[in-house]
Amino acid sequence: MNAFRKKLATRLRNRVPRRVRERLIKKVTLRDVDAQETYFNINLTVQNFFNYKVERKLNIHFISGRTRRILNYTINQDRLQIKVPYAILDEMDRRATIELKFNGKRMIIRMNGDEEYQSLSFFSNSRYFNISAQGSIVLSHLLPEYQFEMEQPAKIERLGGTYCILELTLKEKVETECHLAWLYQNKLRILENVSEDPETLKIEDFATLTQGHPKLYLLKGNTLFPVSYSGTPLSMETVRYEIAFIPDRGYLSAEVVTHEIEMTAFETTIEGESINMRFAFNLPVSPETLLIVDTSTDVVTPVPFPTSEKDAEIRLDVPLGALVDTVSRKKLILKTRGTHPLQLQLNASHLKRIGFGGAIQAEYAHEMLKISFYQRRDGLLGFNVAERPLRRQVTEIDDFTMQGYLKGLDAFIDATPYLSFVDRYSLESVRVEIDRLFRVDLKSLDFTQIKSKEKTVIDLFVEIIHSDGTVLRKEKIKFKHSVYKKDTHYGRHEVTDSDGNVHYHLITTTPFNNLKIESFMIPKSVEITDDTEHKDYAIWLLGERYDTAQDNGYAMFNWLKENTDIEAYYVIEDTAEDYKKIETEKNVLAFGSKAHFDIAFRAGVLLGTHDLENLMPYKTAQGFFHYEDTIKIFLQHGVLGRKPVEYHRQYYELPFDLFIVSSEAEKQEVVMETMGYHENEVAVTGLARFDLLPHDNTPRDILLMPTWRDWINTDEAFLESEYYARYHSLIHNSRLNQLLEDYGVYLNFYPHYRAQSYFNNEHLDLRSHIRFIKLGQQTVQDLLIKHALLITDFSSVSFDFTLMNKPVAYYHFDAGRFFRHGSLRPIPETFIGDIAKNEEALIDAIETYIKNGFQPKAHDLSGILTYQDHNNRKRIYDSVMDKVKQRED
Repeated sequence: MNAFRKKLATRLRNRVPRRVRERLIKKVTLRDVDAQETYFNINLTVQNFFNYKVERKLNIHFISGRTRRILNYTINQDRLQIKVPYAILDEMDRRATIELKFNGKRMIIRMNGDEEYQSLSFFSNSRYFNISAQGSIVLSHLLPEYQFEMEQPAKIERLGGTYCILELTLKEKVETECHLAWLYQNKLRILENVSEDPETLKIEDFATLTQGHPKLYLLKGNTLFPVSYSGTPLSMETVRYEIAFIPDRGYLSAEVVTHEIEMTAFETTIEGESINMRFAFNLPVSPETLLIVDTSTDVVTPVPFPTSEKDAEIRLDVPLGALVDTVSRKKLILKTRGTHPLQLQLNASHLKRIGFGGAIQAEYAHEMLKISFYQRRDGLLGFNVAERPLRRQVTEIDDFTMQGYLKGLDAFIDATPYLSFVDRYSLESVRVEIDRLFRVDLKSLDFTQIKSKEKTVIDLFVEIIHSDGTVLRKEKIKFKHSVYKKDTHYGRHEVTDSDGNVHYHLITTTPFNNLKIESFMIPKSVEITDDTEHKDYAIWLLGERYDTAQDNGYAMFNWLKENTDIEAYYVIEDTAEDYKKIETEKNVLAFGSKAHFDIAFRAGVLLGTHDLENLMPYKTAQGFFHYEDTIKIFLQHGVLGRKPVEYHRQYYELPFDLFIVSSEAEKQEVVMETMGYHENEVAVTGLARFDLLPHDNTPRDILLMPTWRDWINTDEAFLESEYYARYHSLIHNSRLNQLLEDYGVYLNFYPHYRAQSYFNNEHLDLRSHIRFIKLGQQTVQDLLIKHALLITDFSSVSFDFTLMNKPVAYYHFDAGRFFRHGSLRPIPETFIGDIAKNEEALIDAIETYIKNGFQPKAHDLSGILTYQDHNNRKRIYDSVMDKVKQRED
């Protein structure tokens, strides 16, 4: 029905003229905020709401946790003004919403499109607040670790500055340590004071600044005082910026701009392995180095100029590899010579009239690349290198045979295409040479020789291999007619090996429609009985991923053994580190063992934290030993709501019978509305592992625990990724390492299991206060309990940390790409803590928490966790038993 309505709405929208549609679309726009003595007004524009002025039809509520207040409002034509008393802000935690309902239906509110209104901030009772529109009006308490004493300015008597040195003389002597803080875009940058004079501030490091218009504050302890100054304006230079200090109504603000030089000409020619560049400028310049900055990773490649002559026209030969070794966009910066070097941004806006020409082809590393110089949106000179597209697809699968096509092979020099089958775990492979149009009989390939274990996944790639053996390109291949289901297949083939074991090979696809082969083996020693359709609902089989026993599955398994008569079994690979810790426990099964097959054939209830493939030694699909007759429980491994996940009901022919969640919001907004499950298929119980979390421990170290990126699928992609570059840079950051050593704090780095082989002691070269934690060395839950601060990016383990009343700092350098498929709930609702988008901002947050003794900020968990007790496992058990009774009846 929903799909039909969407199609109908689309047809009607396409038929109605836009100017008519604009008159019918209901709009509520947040315009601005004005402050009064005891309250502030939120001003909105309302369009196309008929009779919205009728008082009983419009209701406005302030909501923060369990606090709910009715707000007064006034209406004047299309203007709506909401009155918010300052006193009500004292009742909120970190965040509140103001919800508008008209005729019982929620009004969707958007920000005014004017740039100056995108951030609406104000102060109240020494606190700093921001208002934005995200469907509802969102009121956020910003920088809650600081107090703002707006009525007690710090008075500056003298302002002085030279190259990279700023000095401020205070009118009053400061007894405590203080620093200069810059506030802009609702972010705080703290510049360290290196002066030993208590009446003077001296700043020499401006690396954390960014371009903009900050307000200046004096930071003493955790209190910020606005800087009062009415003297002469000052301009100064740093390596990257020109900074103007401007008195503004008695207070000091700044304007930070990058150094730029206008280009009057720019020409390039490719000569062998180099690009010859000719620059002409409106002013003479003495260049020292051309800096090539990768805009996705901030990695800088310097190319020195051969001479030191000062001229308005210069030339430079740039090695082609310096520009094209990574496929990305780059910006070019000119660093000057002398005792006061400057980094000059190359302004190309004057060149718009002559243009840069189109993209050109360049041969590099046996491949034709498309490269181009261009004018960026900010007017600066940019460079882009892109690989020629390799189009590939399987168009038909029939009788375990694939046929498809390749396009774009002319981009490769002296190279041959192959269809490559790679075991996901051992990375062993088998290759088949193919043509532009190919047909491959998979029955002729021996997959058993590359299998790493009895149940495994083999991924399919197209590889372009040069005659010297170099892999020029390796990309996954899709199936044109893919209909993604986790528990189905497009083709099946069975092979009996020389020992009498039967190997099943199934052609399936990933959520991105990439092809793969799932393979499992039934050993000759396993006896398959004739009555596998008879399931025993008193036998429960539990598990997590193949190789772990530290999450909700293991927590639930232990509780069942201690508190019920259920015959509970836990399955895990016997090669896993976690297996060694629990192998002597009762009812622990080695994956793929004879005992595992026996229980898998008979178990009536399956409980897993991931897909049930991790529990079963065979394919979880209809027709495989009556899998369809089991009761399937999804225990989860986190709290949903941040990004779309692949557990949607539509992805299964046999969906979960029960989906465990932690709150009503998660149930209604995510699992039911977004993922398609029905009311009786979702239980609000809380996660099993939450029962084991203490709420009062006080450790001191920091845990760095990032999650994975689903777009990284090869070794080369990982090592060239922004993900690798960012975390490698972070753990080697000199400021961070010095901070840890100064305060005696250790940072323990625990990479995602798929990144462990890349981040390890052999390659990291770690300083004394950063340690690498290997997979299986400690359980995730133990790690969370033993640390005072968690640094992650998007991992749901942050909820465990927050539940223990401990702070979290998020590193969102690639949030746009991570959430490219959207997010299920607004980011402020699920990311409770500091969000840093660059390395320096993250280290600022780490420094703040170290200095304040890792004190958490106030937050409201009611929208994330309905229960904050230790009875989640009992609620899960009761919910599963309800399903058992229904099945038995």
